[in-house]
Amino acid sequence: MTAPWLFTCRHTFESTLLAEMRHLQLPLMRAVELAPGLLRVDLPPETPILAANPAYALQILPNATEVFAPSIRALALPIAEALRVALDGQPGTWDLHALVPGQLKGNPKPPMRRRADLIRDAVLERLKDTARWALKRRVAGGRQLAVLAQFVLLDEGQLWFAVTPVQTLQDGATWPATLPAGLADVPDDDIAPASSYRKLVEAFACLDRAPQPGDACVDLGACPGGWTRVLLQHGADVTAVDRAPLAPHLMADPRVTFLPADAFAFRPPQPVAWLVSDVIAFPERVGELLAGWLPSQLCERFVVQIKFKGEPDWLAVEAAKWVATDAGYRVVARHFFNDKNELTLMGGRGD
Repeated sequence: MTAPWLFTCRHTFESTLLAEMRHLQLPLMRAVELAPGLLRVDLPPETPILAANPAYALQILPNATEVFAPSIRALALPIAEALRVALDGQPGTWDLHALVPGQLKGNPKPPMRRRADLIRDAVLERLKDTARWALKRRVAGGRQLAVLAQFVLLDEGQLWFAVTPVQTLQDGATWPATLPAGLADVPDDDIAPASSYRKLVEAFACLDRAPQPGDACVDLGACPGGWTRVLLQHGADVTAVDRAPLAPHLMADPRVTFLPADAFAFRPPQPVAWLVSDVIAFPERVGELLAGWLPSQLCERFVVQIKFKGEPDWLAVEAAKWVATDAGYRVVARHFFNDKNELTLMGGRGD
């Protein structure tokens, strides 16, 4: 017996996500692309949620239910009933995410957005009649949730939905993600010297953590300064390490200390709050980089990119994660919407 599970990912990486699931030895019985960036995968219904946590998945809808109905109200009723039953036995806060396929491709005004919002509103109206008590526990846009309800509207009369307890992953990330479809809202930044800044914004959003004002941070391979720019926006003091200089406005910032040095050889004179790295290097070198930092606890938290020339190098990924866990850090890997042929490793020692 199997059940349909839905996964979202960055479009064009659907086959990579399926290959990773096979690498993880998940018992896939069926795999279908429902829309760009949306996969249906049939798994045993008792599969633990945390076991189905591939790095290339942005979001998961476990044990999803398909609904065909002619009206907004009829589409909303089964979601509302499932929510009522789930919340009756599960204390804590919850939220409801209304998703449409277009947003999985980054479309800011995707088709059917309005209809999906009306279905969400109809679910909430139904709960006023059947479980008014539950509405008091809803936290719209909440990040610390006990239960997450989600639905994906495929066309005007068809959707998939799931109501799922939220579990905490390593270093504060959650599964399912409490960001809609696992997508962070990354604002445009005309001052950033490179679009790579978007990846670090996503990492901080996934973790629901970021540097605090005055935190000492190190940015390895910093040129031209996209990640340094993000750290500065959070009020951090940044040591930027690269053989090439940053953009002039960043070089002139008093909170930036630029060191023209080898990123792999650099070590801070004292521990820092965050290590971030977008260095272009062979995948196995990321494990070497972390081995130079983590056993000595030279950083509290880290966000490090591991880049591939072809298919993902899972041996290099596991080696880098082992370095972190062996040094007492918690670590999670994720392929974000703004990632290309790379993964983001995130870890930390603190709560």
